[in-house]
Amino acid sequence: MTEHVTLEDDFLAAALELRATLATIKHLEAQAALLKETIAKALAVGEIGVDSRTGEQLVTVRAGARKFSADLAKQILPSDVVERLQVTTIDAKKAKEILAPALYDAACTQNKASVVAL
Repeated sequence: MTEHVTLEDDFLAAALELRATLATIKHLEAQAALLKETIAKALAVGEIGVDSRTGEQLVTVRAGARKFSADLAKQILPSDVVERLQVTTIDAKKAKEILAPALYDAACTQNKASVVAL
């Protein structure tokens, strides 16, 4: 059961400010995403957007990061090469299916507790 604790003084102020700050961040992230979409329409990858009044460099468009795709590798590489790339690993989903709950829990680590605004 979740216990409710009444916050007062500095703790209440911190909780209220955290919630307001996170709401502001969420709004600003959405606004930044829209602005980036607009800028991407004007610039190609590698180009630098410059202030027309001052000449100051403001923004650039970077190429997307390259990421190895196992699915693509399976399609384009010879099967003997694909076999050499494969490894055997322990799968957490399979472990949860097979192990007794106590054994599964014993093999788990726990992340640091975190404060979450509601």
